[in-house]
Amino acid sequence: MKQANEGEKIIQTVFIREELPKGHILFRQGEICNTMYYIEQGFARIYYFSESGREITAEFFHENSFFTAKDSFFFHKPTIYYCELTEDCVIYSISNSELDSLIDNNHEFAKFGIRVILIFAKEMTEYITNLKFQTAEERYNTLITNNPTILQRVSLGHIASYLGITQETLSRIRTGK
Repeated sequence: MKQANEGEKIIQTVFIREELPKGHILFRQGEICNTMYYIEQGFARIYYFSESGREITAEFFHENSFFTAKDSFFFHKPTIYYCELTEDCVIYSISNSELDSLIDNNHEFAKFGIRVILIFAKEMTEYITNLKFQTAEERYNTLITNNPTILQRVSLGHIASYLGITQETLSRIRTGK
């Protein structure tokens, strides 16, 4: 991470840096996730299993992204999600209690925390809006525009499940290009 302002300095001193391999699971369904993550390098996905047992990708995260199991981290209950690293990653992490302490004791970090929460809200709102109001092809184009390297970093099956379509539909959309 670049050393520019007080918030970034705090991250470098308080967050724990780890290098983790592709395939590593950061959290699992049924666990309480008390950790927020930041990806310096690499790619991750959050997924869950539908009632029929089908794996559904809910979110992707790449460099310079903050993420957590939002259903668990903010509400202190077991998550319904899994998080898998789809590439070797350099990850920074902080516990919920450490984050609360920083927010309580540091005005600059409190402002930083609010910005992260606003980013979470923006991402969730955009995802829901896209699912409700865009066609499958429009969702695909939005994903590629917002994350141009995703086709090299994630399987087509994960992309299709994220978009809420079958792999066959994704193939038809891609060949129409």
